[in-house]
Amino acid sequence: MAVSSGLSVSPGDAARSIRSSWALSWPLLVGVVVFISVANTNGLLLDDPDIQWHITVGNWILQHHAVPTVDTYSFTFAGQPWIAKEWLSQVVLALAYDAGGWGGVVVMGAAALAASFALMLRLLLRDLKPLPALLFTGAAIVMAAPHFLARPHTLAFPFMLWWVAGLVRAVEERRAPAPILLVAMLFWANLHGGFTLGLVLAGALGLDALVGARDDAERRALFAAWAKFGAAALLVACVTPYGPESILVTWRIFELGDALGTIVEWRSPDFQSQPLQELVLLIAVYLALSRGLKMPLVRLLILLGLLHLYLRYARNAELLAMFAPLLLAPLLARQWPSLLPGAEAPGRLATLAGPAGRGALLATLVLLGAFGATLVRFGGVEPPESMAPAAALRFAREAGIAGRVFNNYSYGGYLIAAGIPTFIDGRGELYGGDFIRQYTDAVRLQGDEPLEALLDRYRIAWTFLAKDAPANRVLAHLPGWHRAYADDQATIFVRDR
Repeated sequence: MAVSSGLSVSPGDAARSIRSSWALSWPLLVGVVVFISVANTNGLLLDDPDIQWHITVGNWILQHHAVPTVDTYSFTFAGQPWIAKEWLSQVVLALAYDAGGWGGVVVMGAAALAASFALMLRLLLRDLKPLPALLFTGAAIVMAAPHFLARPHTLAFPFMLWWVAGLVRAVEERRAPAPILLVAMLFWANLHGGFTLGLVLAGALGLDALVGARDDAERRALFAAWAKFGAAALLVACVTPYGPESILVTWRIFELGDALGTIVEWRSPDFQSQPLQELVLLIAVYLALSRGLKMPLVRLLILLGLLHLYLRYARNAELLAMFAPLLLAPLLARQWPSLLPGAEAPGRLATLAGPAGRGALLATLVLLGAFGATLVRFGGVEPPESMAPAAALRFAREAGIAGRVFNNYSYGGYLIAAGIPTFIDGRGELYGGDFIRQYTDAVRLQGDEPLEALLDRYRIAWTFLAKDAPANRVLAHLPGWHRAYADDQATIFVRDR
C-alpha cells in the first residue's frame, strides 16, 4: 500500500509535470534576448564618462570599509563635502570589475537590464494578455535604450519597478501598500538617487487612492494606512550611510539650473538622433486618442508629470517608458476586458504567459552564465576611446607631464580611475552650477573671462581636451604654451616651464 500510494500520479500527469519543468515563458525569453543583445554590443554599456569614477569610488569603499564624505578626486574642490549617494551600486560595479574587468561590468549591466525587462513583462501579464504586454515592454526597451549604461540607475531598475507596481496594485485593490514593499525602497535608496521620485510617486498614488475611495469611511481608512506607509517609506529612505543627506542631494542637483543643459544626459531629447523614441510617443498618443482612453485625474497628472520629466531631461526616458505601462495596465484592462489575461483564444502566446519551469530557468541561467564567462575571458571589452583616451594619457605619463590639468568633462572619470586629480568630472552636485558654467564657457570660448586668465588663476600646467574643443584653437596661439600631443580623440597642450 505504501508503494502504491507513492506512485499515485498517472503517467499522463507525470509527463505533463516533466514538460512543465522545462516550460518557457515570455519574460524568460525577453530577458535572454535583452541580455545577449546588450552584452554583445561592444562598448554600448560603457559609453559614459561616469562609469570609471563609480568603480573607483566603489573600490575605495571596499578598501576602507567606509564611505567618502569629502572630495579627494579633484583639485578644484578637494576637501569639500561630497557623498557617494549611490555607494551600493558603486560597490557592486567595483566587485564586477575586480572579478572580470570591463567584461564583468558589461555582464553585470546586461544582467540588470535583462532582469528589469523580464520583471516588467511579468508584472504587466498580471493585468494584460501577452500581446499588449509584449508591445508595452518592447516600447519601453526602445525608449530606454539610449540610457542603457553600466551605471547605478541600471542596477536600480528592478527595485523601482517593484516599488511602482506595488503602489499601483495597492491603489487598485483599495488598500495600503504591503510592508514588504519597503524593502524595494531600502535598496533603491542605496543604489541610485532617483529614489526621491519613488517617494513622490508614493504620495501621488496615495492621493489617487483617496480620490477613488467609495465613501468617507473608506477614505479615512485609506488616508491613515497610506500616511503610515508614507512615513515608513521616508524613514526607510534615510537608512543609508548618509541618512537624510541622500535626499537633499537631489535638490542640489536641480539647483544647478541651466548648467544642467551643458551635460548631454540632462538635455531635452533630440528626436533627430532618436527617431524611434518620437515614433513610440506618436503611436501612444494616437492610440490613446483614437480609442478614447479614460483615466482618473490623478493618474493622468502622474502620467503627464512623467512625460514632462522626459521632455525636460532625456535621461528620464526610462521612467516614462517603464512606469507608464504599469500605471495604465489595470485601467486598460477595466476599460477593455478583451485585454484581460485569458481573454485570448488558447495558443502559443497564452501558453508562454505562465511562469517558466524550474528546469528551463536553471538551464537558461547556466547558458547565460557560460556566455557571460566567455565574454569576460575572450570578449576584449574596453570603454570607447571617446571616454578613455588611453594613447593620449600614456603619452603624458611617458613624457613626464604633471601638475594641474584642465581636462575635458568626459575624461573626468578616466582621470579619476588613473589617479589624476581632475579640474571637473561628472559629479555635478559637487561643482555647482556657477563652476560648471564657468568651465563650459572657457572650453567654448564664450565666457567673459579669457581662457588664459582662467588657466593662470587655477595654475594649470597642462590641458587634456577633446580634439574638437574650441579652446584648443586659442591654446595653439597662446604665448607660453605648446601642443605636445594630438590624435583623433584628444589634444594635449603643456605650459612652457
